[in-house]
Amino acid sequence: MEKEDIRRSYDEIGGRLYDLRYSEEQGRKFCAALSRVSFFQDDLILDAGCGTGLLLEKISSCVGVAVGLDLSIGLISWARSKLKECQNIVLILSDADYLPFRQRIFDKLFAITLLQNIPNPKKALSEATSVTRQEAMIVVSGLKKKYSKEDLTTLIASVGLTLQELVNGELKDLVAICRK
Repeated sequence: MEKEDIRRSYDEIGGRLYDLRYSEEQGRKFCAALSRVSFFQDDLILDAGCGTGLLLEKISSCVGVAVGLDLSIGLISWARSKLKECQNIVLILSDADYLPFRQRIFDKLFAITLLQNIPNPKKALSEATSVTRQEAMIVVSGLKKKYSKEDLTTLIASVGLTLQELVNGELKDLVAICRK
């Protein structure tokens, strides 16, 4: 699927329907990831493919600044309306393949439910590594229907990340906790 088709399909779903349809499954993935991540008040976090800001809602009270980025104007608009009271959340309409940030600025990066929705996952992960600090934690997920453990592990290694833990469990995705 091409990016324009992906963007259009998420714009058509809209934020309200996205939250109704996916918030429970997304919440399980977030819990699996967040139980393995420590936050500090001065952390700068990037949520690449933030959708409607479900993860940002969960972490807003325990981080310094969190940036959410998504390709869909419909999902970003919904996230803005939900998160308008959170002074430490910044939302950006942009492409995960071409992150609009300086190199090595983020302490942690999340890419939950992103890889299977983009044409070139390796490019997005390469971009992720370029904008994260040395020793940064990067958490990615891969839909089990698309990624085997070996496929996801190979993709992670191909961009120079070190896999610390691969969470399998009862999720539809594999959740990979990585270090740069």
